Amino acid sequence: MRGATFLLVINGFIGLSFAAAFLGLSWRSRLELGRWCAAGFVSAAATVTVEALAPLIASARLLSGLSFSLLLLALTLIAAGLTRHYRPGLSVAPAVILWAGCTLFNVAVTYDLPRGTLTHGLAYQGPFAAMAALGAARVLGSGRRGPWDRLLAGILAIVSLQFLAKAGAPLFSDGEAADVRGYVMSVYAYYSQTLGAVLSLLLGLALLGVIVAELVAETARRLEHDHLSGALTRAAFLDGATSFTERLRSDRSACLVMADLDRFKSINDRFGHAAGDEVISLFGAVLRNLAQPGELCGRLGGEEFCLLLPDLDIREAPARLEAIRAALASRTYQLVPAGVRVTASFGVAMIGNGEALDSVMRRADRALYDAKAAGRDGYVLAGSSGEGARPAALPGWIDG
Repeated sequence: MRGATFLLVINGFIGLSFAAAFLGLSWRSRLELGRWCAAGFVSAAATVTVEALAPLIASARLLSGLSFSLLLLALTLIAAGLTRHYRPGLSVAPAVILWAGCTLFNVAVTYDLPRGTLTHGLAYQGPFAAMAALGAARVLGSGRRGPWDRLLAGILAIVSLQFLAKAGAPLFSDGEAADVRGYVMSVYAYYSQTLGAVLSLLLGLALLGVIVAELVAETARRLEHDHLSGALTRAAFLDGATSFTERLRSDRSACLVMADLDRFKSINDRFGHAAGDEVISLFGAVLRNLAQPGELCGRLGGEEFCLLLPDLDIREAPARLEAIRAALASRTYQLVPAGVRVTASFGVAMIGNGEALDSVMRRADRALYDAKAAGRDGYVLAGSSGEGARPAALPGWIDG
């Protein structure tokens, strides 16, 4: 087996190995990038398979067209996957159109150009360089600057430059082979496939790094969020809220709101636990949908939730709470009869400068208790540290 042919086989195994790794990592995940990359590396493996079987394919034009189309398809699939992952608002159509147009141009025009010339080199290698550059642009254009993102963009840029270098390489060698069969047997192919194997490994490893990093982040997000309500778990909320209160400056205001569904046990007892789960899920959705950037929403346990509202003045709190009450009142349920009202009560505490989180939560919890005692479906403002709940000279507050 000639050296170049052996490297073609090695490159084929590299492609299939990475494809299996991509599929294994993303099989049970919603991450699409792994599946796009798996398809791309399978196409790359098919490319080297075609080139390795060159002596068995009668038509040189067909052989050249298949080799070109499959390799460009591999880069196209990777570029499309990067587009969907890094720039989901952009269409993958430009990459697909570029692949189709270049494939047709290669068969109709490029194949007949004199080999060993810069014109042929650019016509043949240029589309590969453009597709790799497109992938790098998608990564860089996303604004993500993680280490794996930077590495991936850099490798794609090197791949693009490598294809451009290959376009002019025959000018400084003994000349490019007359066809794919001659290419496989040439010294040029040996060095080209060696460099291709190295870059394939680097590109595959960089893509695996991005996918693993995304899967780790996805797992962390799932662990931080309650599966039923979508709100932060108790531990995640307390961590975030503690960090916020420790950094709270004296010139900033913030509210902490304890929220509890009214007569939730009755809903479970009368309509079943599935109905209770539905109510918790929809209440969590209401709180999350009305949350502003930088605000925290957590489920502390059972039917009890907590909100951390930075930069919210106490005079603005009633409007926020009324919006929550209105959104909850407008919800319809599949497992709770239409005539049953689902309401919630709220206790609100302003976070004092330097006050510990557990102190704020105790005050908000006492205010919540007073809102329940006052008839439920309302909200009470907690007094300052050391005081009980107190009424505020604001419309909408229950007299605690």
